[in-house]
Amino acid sequence: MLADQQRRLTVLKTILAASILSTAIHYTHNFIAVDQYPGPKGSFYTVVRVAIVVAWPLLTWIGLMGYRRYREGRYREAHVCLVVYSFTGLATMGHFLYGNPQIPGFFYATLFTDAIAGLAVLAFVLWSVNSMPPHAEGASA
Repeated sequence: MLADQQRRLTVLKTILAASILSTAIHYTHNFIAVDQYPGPKGSFYTVVRVAIVVAWPLLTWIGLMGYRRYREGRYREAHVCLVVYSFTGLATMGHFLYGNPQIPGFFYATLFTDAIAGLAVLAFVLWSVNSMPPHAEGASA
């Protein structure tokens, strides 16, 4: 494996690991303490919990598939997967549409670490797209 490809994989792995950790903590807390987050109340809590149980594992799987595709040199597929996955972190900012969550500081911080990680995934994709030669697709597969 080329040194540049290994460096890219290491950066991507680090970003994904941080994102998965942050979003796992945040989404778990959101599931358990849904009533502490602003937004519609009552039966909407069930909708939120179902969305978490479906969306987080699915989006995380898409992110991991993005890593796998990147490792295989299937960059276009990887980039699409990673952009989709970035919404796992970016979506947490949606909590502020309804107000300020009344949650402990540690979990409050995960709102921002999720968003930063989502932005980091997007930044990685933009950097990757703009720094690869046009013939790179499949070159290391």
